[in-house]
Amino acid sequence: MVDLGAIAAYEPRWPGVKELNIADDWRARWVDEQSLPENAPVHYAYALVVMGDKGYGVRESGGNRWGMLEGATGGVASEAFVTKSAKEWLGATLSRVELIGFFECRATMHNKQFKQGELTVRPLYLAVAKSMSDVAPNKGYERRRFPMNEYAVAMRGRYAEFLDYLQQAFQRYAVIQAKG
Repeated sequence: MVDLGAIAAYEPRWPGVKELNIADDWRARWVDEQSLPENAPVHYAYALVVMGDKGYGVRESGGNRWGMLEGATGGVASEAFVTKSAKEWLGATLSRVELIGFFECRATMHNKQFKQGELTVRPLYLAVAKSMSDVAPNKGYERRRFPMNEYAVAMRGRYAEFLDYLQQAFQRYAVIQAKG
């Protein structure tokens, strides 16, 4: 459900230098900030889930493409969505969730859920797991553990338009790993 009050109260940031096309439904600009603006209308979030030297892909049961944790937030805070979905979809208990940045998106005429020109924010998180448990088969999701280099290749292939921003997340994780 669209929160019209949040959309009306949200002040768009400065324009970015590169515009992205997200599934023909959105025209987006990347904002390289580590906190979401007050009143940001967040309806969808992304998260790369990692633990140790592994990355975790997720897909709907029987699907053919591995992706990062992503989906509609359902009205909950985006960080809470990431924590909850990581547990339900991947069996991951998270120790850390860091905002890498966010996409400021405007709906195109092809968008069937939002009116053309409506604004929403899509954050990209790095989610560091402290433990993994089995995922119940009836949850509708499958996970796959990748060596970090293969995970990076798989995510870059799946989200080709996000290359620079995924790289920022992987670099942030490398720094976290180096610091212990």
